[in-house]
Amino acid sequence: MHQDPFSTLHDSSQKSLMGVLQSFQGRFRALRCLLAFMMVAYALPLRANPPGDEATIKNIVFKVTGQVVEVYYDLIAPPNLYWNVTLVLKKRFAKGFLYLPLEVSGDVGEKVIPGENKKITWRIASEFPQGLPGEDCFFAVNAEVGAEVEGGINSTYWIIGGAAVVGGILTAILLSKGSKAVPPVPGGTFPDPPARP
Repeated sequence: MHQDPFSTLHDSSQKSLMGVLQSFQGRFRALRCLLAFMMVAYALPLRANPPGDEATIKNIVFKVTGQVVEVYYDLIAPPNLYWNVTLVLKKRFAKGFLYLPLEVSGDVGEKVIPGENKKITWRIASEFPQGLPGEDCFFAVNAEVGAEVEGGINSTYWIIGGAAVVGGILTAILLSKGSKAVPPVPGGTFPDPPARP
């Protein structure tokens, strides 16, 4: 019985193709794991605030001079961080009254450094032409953690770099486990050609 050489070629190429597909499946699985890891790492906050990253606002005093309100305060906080400071106008007898002044300058907004005798200037005329709305007005100053003070490497870079190293190591491990050598085709890469008639 004569065996068709092309059937051997067909069987061996099928086996080779199956080996390649299995290799791709292993690598695809590894890439899915890496993608899942990167999505989780991206969803996590880049910088967690340690318990020491808290600010205290003290000694809030304000004075009205013509069309300008000056608010003084002390920001007691860790010196290695900038603070996002906001000014809020409130009323003693109207608990639901809150107003965030718009035309403010000075030690307000992003990147405020801690210290004493901080000053916020509010040009009240464009927002309240008649002056403060009542005698029971007072101000609250709020501070939230901002960026780290320049100088040194930002912790965000350390976290991103660490995640990249861990991701690279995981990728190398997963890809090395998934790659299996494709078994060689028996009898060489191609079968012998049929005899000439």
